[in-house]
Amino acid sequence: MKMRSVCGINMGGDLGDTPALLAGSIFYDRQKIVSDPLTGQFDKNEAKRLINLQSKWSEITGIPCCIDVIASTPKAMKTYLDFIVENFEGPIMVDGTSSVVKIEGIRHMAANDLSNRVIYNSISQESTREEFETIGECGVKAVVVLLVESSDFSAEGKIRMMTKEDGLIAKLGAEGVTEFLVDPGIIDLPSMGVAMEVMLKAKEMGYLPGTAAHNAISTWSGLKAKIGDNFKKPAIAVINALTVAWGGEFVIYGPMVLADTVFPAVAMVEAALAQSAMERGKCPDLSHPLFKIA
Repeated sequence: MKMRSVCGINMGGDLGDTPALLAGSIFYDRQKIVSDPLTGQFDKNEAKRLINLQSKWSEITGIPCCIDVIASTPKAMKTYLDFIVENFEGPIMVDGTSSVVKIEGIRHMAANDLSNRVIYNSISQESTREEFETIGECGVKAVVVLLVESSDFSAEGKIRMMTKEDGLIAKLGAEGVTEFLVDPGIIDLPSMGVAMEVMLKAKEMGYLPGTAAHNAISTWSGLKAKIGDNFKKPAIAVINALTVAWGGEFVIYGPMVLADTVFPAVAMVEAALAQSAMERGKCPDLSHPLFKIA
């Protein structure tokens, strides 16, 4: 796979060439810092603390970061995006509870000439025609493609979705999208095994594979009852690092408060992969985790 710049971040290449992009979520449903999800009222000081926490661990480890902005209404989305743009310089995932909210988000970013910082999260089988058209109108080039089909959760089914001549990727390409961040769709712990096979195929096809690995932990009902709540943070570290070990180019790791757990875990894996790359005659950039933490 060729290496390229996505929203200003180097991604792709062979295993160990570039560290994965880690995206932490903010303003999600029932997050305590949000006092009114309809109007977008929130604790700005705490939001800044979370942004700075992720940025700090990005700097320490050499892992690039992104913010996944989740909103419930168009008004809230615009308020959140204005705040994030003012306090963060990296890529922004425009996310939300409905297509209407996400559409308003990318229109707002485009109106402010910021489409080059947008990763649309996400397009799936349930996405509306208006979503595709607005992505094209707003000049958004990077999109998360969620491979979820309620009638077929197999790796074969997901690969079929990804490779269909008239499928999601083809439709997005017709709207000018050039960077496809392929998410196999994690719904529970066992589905991580399915994701591995799909990610390998996505990488083979030149796409950027990754996962929202945190879903495997949030839906793991037996974690507390059978293993114990003390294992939750180690489990979070492992599940996110596993995506990267399997060649993932991005990970949506969940709430940004988890940055101090996820970034070091992923950096360990990235350092090991980079050393392997060096054995093949490649030397990563000096900002790589290999030189930051190893």
